[in-house]
Amino acid sequence: MLRRILFAATLVAPTLASSAIYQCEQNGQTVFSDSPCGDNAAEITVDPVTVGGRLDTGTDVETYKPPKRKSSSSDEDCSYINSSDLRRLIIQNKIVRGMKADDVRRSWGSPSSVNTGRTTQWAYHYPGYSSSYVYFENGCVTNWSGYYRNY
Repeated sequence: MLRRILFAATLVAPTLASSAIYQCEQNGQTVFSDSPCGDNAAEITVDPVTVGGRLDTGTDVETYKPPKRKSSSSDEDCSYINSSDLRRLIIQNKIVRGMKADDVRRSWGSPSSVNTGRTTQWAYHYPGYSSSYVYFENGCVTNWSGYYRNY
């Protein structure tokens, strides 16, 4: 019986002891460790120790925030088209609103003529006097007339 009590005590004792957590600055980054990780190691007290959550609560750790991107191209105003959907549309020689000019060129080819003004118009002229027109504003497809090209 005494052996069972001693065995149980050896299993429970390590869980009762608290583990130290150290915060250090290494190569310009904040690092947490269970052993001192440098000369500037600071011991952090966490009471009670729980599973999950953040260990840096109460510290002055800065979280990463990506820099805001400046709009260098008007193409960034185009609506997002999933890359898989875009590939499918190009393979099927189709266009949709919000498509970029480069994507239209990959789908339908180079236009026969280009008219510029408030909006840009790409004209596609085919044998048999048929035509299709694509209209762009700020580098994005806004409308088209004609038909889908079928090869």
